[in-house]
Amino acid sequence: MVPKQASNAYFQAQASAKIHPAKLVHMMYERLLLNLACAGEGLEENDLKKRGENLSKAIAIITELNCCITPGDESEPAQFLRGMYAAMLIELGKVAVTKDAAVVRQAQRYVSRLKEIWEETAMRENGLAVERKTERPTEDAHEQAAMAYPRCHEKEGAVVANLCFLV
Repeated sequence: MVPKQASNAYFQAQASAKIHPAKLVHMMYERLLLNLACAGEGLEENDLKKRGENLSKAIAIITELNCCITPGDESEPAQFLRGMYAAMLIELGKVAVTKDAAVVRQAQRYVSRLKEIWEETAMRENGLAVERKTERPTEDAHEQAAMAYPRCHEKEGAVVANLCFLV
């Protein structure tokens, strides 16, 4: 059983290494939106486990996105993103106590808009096609995001388009 798990981990690592850095950021935004939606559902259903797991995953992704901003970049977009991510981290951290679903919905709106901007700039500049989805991302996209997320921070200087991320 262990050799099979090791083999699967190896092939997943190989697959995620082939994903373009701009696509990795896009996938992180998609996964973040999914986690925020599930955290909101957990709040509505009063499901502590669902709320807690998805809030912590959302916070981890926001932290990773914040870390992907080029260090030392003091441009207006970089400062805006750092401020936006910091505000979301602070407010989402309070949700477990306040149980304020409005905070989660506001974070979803911010992330949704950031994702749209990313698609309009970074994805197009790198020649990456973006499927327009009106509903939740497909399970395949979720699996890709889940596979790619742990490896994103390992890409040295790899994640920026025009916004100030490392590419």
